[in-house]
Amino acid sequence: MKLSNTLKLVGSLGACASCAAAGPTAPTHAYIIEGSGFFGAPGIELASIGRVNLSDPSDVETFPIAGDFLRFGGADTAGDGLIAFENTTNSLRVIDPSIGGNTLVDSIGYMDSGVAGLSLGNDGRTTVVTTTVGAFVRFVVADGVTGEVLGVHNILTNPISSLAVVPVGHPTLTAGDLYGLALTFSGGVRLVRIDLDTNSIATELFVSGVGFSAQFETGLDFALDGTLYATIQGFDEVSPDVFVEISSHLFMIDPISGGGTDLGVIEADQTWDSVTLVIDEGSLETCQADLTGDGSLDFFDISAFLSAFTSGDLIADFTSDGILDFFDISAFLSAFSDGCP
Repeated sequence: MKLSNTLKLVGSLGACASCAAAGPTAPTHAYIIEGSGFFGAPGIELASIGRVNLSDPSDVETFPIAGDFLRFGGADTAGDGLIAFENTTNSLRVIDPSIGGNTLVDSIGYMDSGVAGLSLGNDGRTTVVTTTVGAFVRFVVADGVTGEVLGVHNILTNPISSLAVVPVGHPTLTAGDLYGLALTFSGGVRLVRIDLDTNSIATELFVSGVGFSAQFETGLDFALDGTLYATIQGFDEVSPDVFVEISSHLFMIDPISGGGTDLGVIEADQTWDSVTLVIDEGSLETCQADLTGDGSLDFFDISAFLSAFTSGDLIADFTSDGILDFFDISAFLSAFSDGCP
């Protein structure tokens, strides 16, 4: 299944006419979540959230995530916060990265506790979560606003510990395609493209340049400018049968060749077992009625709204009350007339 890139949720990070003209700027920071509690490894406090300087990954500002013993795996940008999968309770939660507070969306079930990944579709609402369940990698597609489970998919493949969706306007890849990092049992990393329509791995590339044996704590995210970033953690064999834990490193990955560029270790004087990576694009102006995501308001946005409204798709729920009625039509028309900021 390709995640829809034709509709956008009000309040999600979207496009506007002025943004489209200028193009996305290079991001400066990213968010990560600590997951060392999965295996009792040493390191930062379990479920801490960090804001990483992309030009100097050793520069990390740290916040605790509210709630005892919450074990997160995977997150993505959602409005002004982050949506994350918390796999102690198999639930979606919204995180305020500035203070670490979290709000429960709902449990989505169907998952095993363990290493997980999450990504949000370009519609700002469709959420895909993955964990390994027995011999399969399971993908649960859910509504990130209500928690409603929309589909469950199982794929027989190597463990996949992070996910990312190709953004609209990517120069070489198809917007909406789902990618992940698959770890091999020998410590290698592969970048895979996942096809949920056929429950298969459509393509895979060996990621070069890692330089150590990778473990399950990884993160993956596309910046709006198309750059693919990853965090990868692991172990290095310093002598026969003697292994030293390697803190998460920040990488850029070429999605065409699989080439990885190591940007540095995250907080070099401590250990970060990062289970997620979310590129912080800053506060972008939104264009609420731009449902086609093309940076302009026209007949096609009206058509997209009417199609969603008549089919009962809650993407047309402009009042966010869970009901499609006259008030949503009025809210859409008001947003359409306001235009792009």
